[in-house]
Amino acid sequence: MFNSPFTFRGNEYIAAQFNPRQIIDNFKYECVILPQRRSNNENASYLISPEVNNIEGNFAVAGILFQSNRLCVVEKYQNNVETVISLPINQNEWIKVVLIYIDKTPTVYINEKEVAVGTKSRYTHICPSLVFGGNIKDGCFYGKIQSIKLWKVPPNQSEIRLMREDMNVNQNIVWGYDFLSGSAYKSGKKSDYEVSIILPTFNKYQELLLTLHSLECQHFDKKKYEVIIVDDGSIDKTASIINEHNFSFDLKYIRSNQNIGRASMRNLGIQNAGGRVIVFLDAEIIVKPDFVSLHYQGHKENKKIVICGSLVLKGLYTIYHPRYNMEQKTQIMKLLKNYPTFTPSTLNEIKSGKTVKLLTEKEVSNQSYQNYSFDKPFVKVYKETLFNRFGNNLNGFHFPWLLFCTGNVSVEAKAIKEVGLFEEYPGYGWDDHELGYRLYKKGYRFFNHNGLAAYHQEHPISKTNPQDAIKNFVRVFNKYPEVQLRIFILHFLGISVPNVHLIYDSYLNFLSGYSNIYKGIPKLLEQILQRISVKLWKEEPLTNLLNTSSVNKEQIIKNLEELERYPKVKPFASNFKNIIKM
Repeated sequence: MFNSPFTFRGNEYIAAQFNPRQIIDNFKYECVILPQRRSNNENASYLISPEVNNIEGNFAVAGILFQSNRLCVVEKYQNNVETVISLPINQNEWIKVVLIYIDKTPTVYINEKEVAVGTKSRYTHICPSLVFGGNIKDGCFYGKIQSIKLWKVPPNQSEIRLMREDMNVNQNIVWGYDFLSGSAYKSGKKSDYEVSIILPTFNKYQELLLTLHSLECQHFDKKKYEVIIVDDGSIDKTASIINEHNFSFDLKYIRSNQNIGRASMRNLGIQNAGGRVIVFLDAEIIVKPDFVSLHYQGHKENKKIVICGSLVLKGLYTIYHPRYNMEQKTQIMKLLKNYPTFTPSTLNEIKSGKTVKLLTEKEVSNQSYQNYSFDKPFVKVYKETLFNRFGNNLNGFHFPWLLFCTGNVSVEAKAIKEVGLFEEYPGYGWDDHELGYRLYKKGYRFFNHNGLAAYHQEHPISKTNPQDAIKNFVRVFNKYPEVQLRIFILHFLGISVPNVHLIYDSYLNFLSGYSNIYKGIPKLLEQILQRISVKLWKEEPLTNLLNTSSVNKEQIIKNLEELERYPKVKPFASNFKNIIKM
């Protein structure tokens, strides 16, 4: 999508779903790569990892790895990995690598030249893998890649060895992705995805399966959307989904073996997305069958728009977690008696501290899960204070970019290409709003879509989330000098979002009518906003905000009291006076 190579940092790998039995003994890998060597690192790094599950019999899997300036073709049977070709290679330069198996015999081509031929595999069958860049244990590739493709090679047709790039769309191509064009290939055709759905996840295997099942229930053409799981180093069964579950839509699994954060994982998903519309959806959110259609139609009918559904969210308990806080445990016990799976044994399991599955794929398929949902309090608050006043288009609202919440939001791929990827902030929060702010500055409109009501599967909440969000807002604050962004820091003083809007609106009236008389106030506002940011970062009390000997506090308060006489300026003047007194 970004017309640039994808960078493997020695930590992540990508897997696609396919049936390895459809291609055995005769196939071709084709990759354009820039292998790079890490300093003082002689460990093997897999370009193609020989990983295929659920194959019985004497089947081996072919792969490609780099080690000590050598390219190796390997064959893996069960836990045994055998090198069948090893040849020297220059790293740190772009090369086209082609590995062809014909009648189980491997041949390697580098930049269209035959460089090595191996012996016929000793296994009954040899099959390819669609796990590239490494695996869950170790051996992740370090370098860049422009494209990767897997072909089915008809037996005894040696002319396919020199197939050129202009023959990409061919009945023999099984799967492929070109990072320079964003084009995907599958089953002999170029896949023209209309929508890419990116699901970041971490240790939410059960919830993710229900979300995937809800995406399986979509009315939208399954050939027109792809789902990309971006797994931030889960240690549960998440990695098994790609091999153990079949879906009718195209599924891609991207994993970082180390926890690198939600924003970083979303960026990996974006760089692997082929859809015209990108939907960001939390892995634990179950959606209704018209979910993809509504997102897609919104962009088809409007230009430069962000379709938002995170503020029409409902809550749903699909799993009992013993790590729920007391408020969650109290709530779930009130709801549990209405569940179809509720029995005395269920209650006993909960009381014993076990994790208990409360809803299944059946309830997702027949949509009955909706009967067990509940209203999220913040949804009512935003409806009453924002949408009832400004409408779902937020006309006149100064902070519409707040709607860019990646739990349920979509934007055209070209928009992200225009403004750039997510800022990869540590911890939780504000990477999504920051990207929304960049879109806002480029003229994108934000629409709260009531039809996109979805169902958040409740889960234990990290105690560090609130402080992470504060730190990340300060990072955003320091990135942008404009008051329209910076004044939002007043929200962290306990001022509601609608009132921060009112204060800023009033401040604009002050600038247009009174700033020539009270010349020092804009600069003083800037200083106090900056001081609040420093105190938030240091986790200090938000008091003594006017800490400068160059300002006469009494005179400033007097000026602000004079300004309170003017209705259009009063909200700013009154609140600024109170802040100075803190």
